[in-house]
Amino acid sequence: MEAWSAQAMGAMATSANALKALASSGGFAISGKGAELYIKAIDEALVDLRGIRRALDNIQQETKLGTSPDAIAMSKYNLENATGGRGTIGIVPAIQQLTKALTEARAAMEKAVENYGEVETDVSAGLKY
Repeated sequence: MEAWSAQAMGAMATSANALKALASSGGFAISGKGAELYIKAIDEALVDLRGIRRALDNIQQETKLGTSPDAIAMSKYNLENATGGRGTIGIVPAIQQLTKALTEARAAMEKAVENYGEVETDVSAGLKY
């Protein structure tokens, strides 16, 4: 499976959604210190992806290669690889899916930290009695 394939992006999005659902249901908790590095890495990746998305504006335009059948075919091929088409998710939609998956994973980490705090509070309250 290629790193930018539709299957890879779908699997990543599914995993991020599952992690978020698990955290939302209280089935996953992590200390703030434990989540800090994950969140930092996710934030750095999201910043990098924003820069990449800005740089992708040019590749979403038809390549001006001429009017010959080969030039037209190559221009169409380039555009499909950028925006999606036969056999490819396209780099632009892949970047969008990756951004969404990372955003979901970040939300899951924040919720898991919240869960950890609630568990600590419950345990502390139980020890006082």
